[in-house]
Amino acid sequence: MMTTRIYIRARDPQNGRRLVEELIADGIHPEALTLIGQQLPSGLPVKTRRWRSDASALLRGALIGAAGLLAVSLLLLQALQPFALLTLIVIGAAIGGGWWLRRNRSANLPLSAQQQALQGGELLILADIPDAEAPQIEERVSQGHPELLVLGPDAGGSPPFP
Repeated sequence: MMTTRIYIRARDPQNGRRLVEELIADGIHPEALTLIGQQLPSGLPVKTRRWRSDASALLRGALIGAAGLLAVSLLLLQALQPFALLTLIVIGAAIGGGWWLRRNRSANLPLSAQQQALQGGELLILADIPDAEAPQIEERVSQGHPELLVLGPDAGGSPPFP
């Protein structure tokens, strides 16, 4: 069965929670729904992904890389000179930070049009809906939930005219 991905933006994550619960109650399978944001509602049976800025991904990767390489070097080499230890920490931070930054940018690329909203704490709902049902669900969400912004099949928002 062919599906259309619909993007919906919730300024308040709790409004997003209510929509997800409503969609599941209406028969949308939880596996067809994904939530992306900084503050994710808990307890929903859907896929989630915490959105991170490039700066937070770089910092997280640098810390993990530095700690990891430090631990491995201390286990394998036992005693190191302070300069060698510092060098290994910096190398680990650079490798870890670079890897996490690249991974984060790759994951966030399809959502780049919504970066500012996600940074502001908004929630993005991705719903993979059967093609035949997508227009009706878009319409119903638009009319029944004025607090949400239905972007349509494009994360940047559907253009007002073809």
